[in-house]
Amino acid sequence: MRVVDPRLPATLRALREQAGLSLRDLARIVYSSRSHLHDIEQSRRKPPPELLARLDDALKAGGRLTAMIHTPATVLDGDQVARLHHASRTNQISAGGIAALADLLAAQRRLDDAVGSGSVLLAAAMQLDVITGLVRDAAGANRRALVDVAGQWAQFVGWLYAAVGDAAGAERTWAAGLAWTAETGDTDLAATILSFRGYAAEHQGQAGAMISLSQAAQRQPGVHPGQLAYSAGQEARGMASCGHRPSAVLGVLDRSAEHATRQFERPVPPWNYFHTGAFFLVQKGVVLLHLADAGHPGYAEKAVELLATGLAPDRRRPGWSGAHLCDLGGAHAHIGDRRAAEQAYTEAASVAATTGDDRLAARASAGVRALSAPSA
Repeated sequence: MRVVDPRLPATLRALREQAGLSLRDLARIVYSSRSHLHDIEQSRRKPPPELLARLDDALKAGGRLTAMIHTPATVLDGDQVARLHHASRTNQISAGGIAALADLLAAQRRLDDAVGSGSVLLAAAMQLDVITGLVRDAAGANRRALVDVAGQWAQFVGWLYAAVGDAAGAERTWAAGLAWTAETGDTDLAATILSFRGYAAEHQGQAGAMISLSQAAQRQPGVHPGQLAYSAGQEARGMASCGHRPSAVLGVLDRSAEHATRQFERPVPPWNYFHTGAFFLVQKGVVLLHLADAGHPGYAEKAVELLATGLAPDRRRPGWSGAHLCDLGGAHAHIGDRRAAEQAYTEAASVAATTGDDRLAARASAGVRALSAPSA
């Protein structure tokens, strides 16, 4: 099953018009027909991958169109679909149906990475509504497993709300998730939700709450080392943004790095699949950038190194790379490399166009404008 980003038709049309090509002109170049391309631009047809590759080449789009079509890593088979349909009608679910929900969640996580949170949120929230109804009436041997999967869905959907700027939706969803983790005793998932609440607080300008929630996540008993590394890194970022001494910030970063070296001593929870070495390099780079922003410019050069390494092209995923490309642009600006800063902001703007992220687009545009602003 191929999933097409709903923004692809408009993106294709915009690229074609920027190139000064009519539908007939473009069809001739890519060995297609005018009507076929018109149907794609009108969302009446899904474009085959091989045609998208030719369109990318013809429009010099750098793979932008090809990246907007995705095959989920996990596709439900007919039996799994039947189990979920039965559960939605009867509010009863079997062990096989619960496994299907877990498989569907894995596919949604990858889809979020590929096309952005805004494209995934509506469907995922509707699925969580169905799961919530199942939990309400569940009893017997399957309840614990169902509640466990429901908590994971709540963590994910809360993240989607936060990513599109819906703080109320995120908080409401995470509150349900925390209640479910209390029932199952899953401290790893509880710590993840607390950390994500800290992330949401950061984007609401509440640095104190961000630090406190990150610390609370680290106090959960028996938490996975990778989650401890994430939460400590977030705590350090909050401290840096609040003007804490660099020595104190770096001490927390050292603790994060120590946890990260131990993360593979235990199986990584499925929702922490993005906790890679590259991710933790980027996390540290962002903290050092915050120190530079807080008046300690000596950390900017190391921030560039870490961010550039962690954001190597083969390590990027649209779901999270865009904001960090803006961070990379800011770090380059600190050390006076305007050309590299502009390139990073341009790449961030491309991610914003692919995922439909208006907030990211505004941030990238503001970064470019700041490069042209006269120095104080």
